[in-house]
Amino acid sequence: MVLRDAAGQWVGRAHFRGMRGYTKVRVVLHRIPDGFARSDFHGLHLHANDDPANGEGCLADPNQPPATWFLSADGHFNPSDSTHGDRTGDMPSPYVMADGSAKLSFATDAFRPRDVVGRALILHAKRNNFGNVPVGDAPDEYTPNSPEAVTETADTGNSGDRIACGVVRR
Repeated sequence: MVLRDAAGQWVGRAHFRGMRGYTKVRVVLHRIPDGFARSDFHGLHLHANDDPANGEGCLADPNQPPATWFLSADGHFNPSDSTHGDRTGDMPSPYVMADGSAKLSFATDAFRPRDVVGRALILHAKRNNFGNVPVGDAPDEYTPNSPEAVTETADTGNSGDRIACGVVRR
């Protein structure tokens, strides 16, 4: 499958290959869109892409703000109704190098390739915290700065706008 930015430009490619008892995932990014962080990690998630009311596939208008891009992909793929960091669609984060490229390979038993056909793979603008922010009153915990920040961590790992998208095909 191909990942494209809001203008439809090719960003990279991802492959999902079924093995005995697991799925091998390989993501190769050749260039992330201009204006987004390099020499940094970026959130990478499978999104449900299953609500026709939001459109279909990877819809984005490059003339609109990045916060509006690829909302058609819906929320994270989460058939088990888990919290962020444990959702089926949560993936390791690629490290995007200074030249805008990245390579990521991993194996997972969370899904088979057939389970994710039609889902959307989204590359996010910022790092993913995987929901691992120790919030509380203890000296080694963080005090939430707003209910919105806590919600963003729970929903997306606070990984920011969606900057590239591709629909998983057979």
